[in-house]
Amino acid sequence: MDTAVVITRPADQADELLSQVKDMGLDVRHHPLIDITRFEDDDSGPARSIRQAILNIDQYQAVIAISQNAAESGLSWLDDYWPQHPVGIRWYAVGPTTAESLRQAGLPVEMPVDQFDSEGVLALPSLQAVDDEKILIWRGVGGRETLANILRERGAQVDYAELYERRQIDWAAQDWERTLRSSPVLVLSSGQALAIAQQQVPDIATRVRAIIVPSERVATYAREQGCTDVVVAASARNEDTLHSLRAWFAANR
Repeated sequence: MDTAVVITRPADQADELLSQVKDMGLDVRHHPLIDITRFEDDDSGPARSIRQAILNIDQYQAVIAISQNAAESGLSWLDDYWPQHPVGIRWYAVGPTTAESLRQAGLPVEMPVDQFDSEGVLALPSLQAVDDEKILIWRGVGGRETLANILRERGAQVDYAELYERRQIDWAAQDWERTLRSSPVLVLSSGQALAIAQQQVPDIATRVRAIIVPSERVATYAREQGCTDVVVAASARNEDTLHSLRAWFAANR
């Protein structure tokens, strides 16, 4: 089958997956939808806020990293200000890729078993009774408030360290025409990526053969937007994305 695969990950996160899809013998196209910009340690307002959160991190009982970008950026800041990691903190990751970044830094990590989103984290037993605990969430600017809101309802004090910005990449119509020629399979890493794609191509649901997404929450959103062939990968990890691609192509020869 000559159906192409479109990878929409940010430029600095896509190389390995692009190579692996190419090794499957598929035509692969890179069309990033979001640019990730991490905040530097300078005199800007965002940097001052991050710096204060990192300096005070030993006052928190738990730190939750909501993405690989959040984990990697937070660890970089932590290394700058803490020669040794502070003790007595419970570390959480939303999904396996994020968890692996924390584990590689030598931190013990809790993560959901199979639901890799805010709801999955909130279901963890150790986050049920958090009355009077201080919890720090590592994330990008903006995003869903579900995690913080429910933890606050459970009695926790929740703060954010917003470590990076997501900036939408605006593609011209002719760029989309090249990317979507011959109805490819579209690989998305988030609901935000789907929203950007649909904003720029309102009929994108009819322009692709299938959409691969990393969670049931994003799949539900995709179906609500009219996408009919939606494949839910086990996570956003490369191996799970590749498994879903292989399964789809095997079923659609």
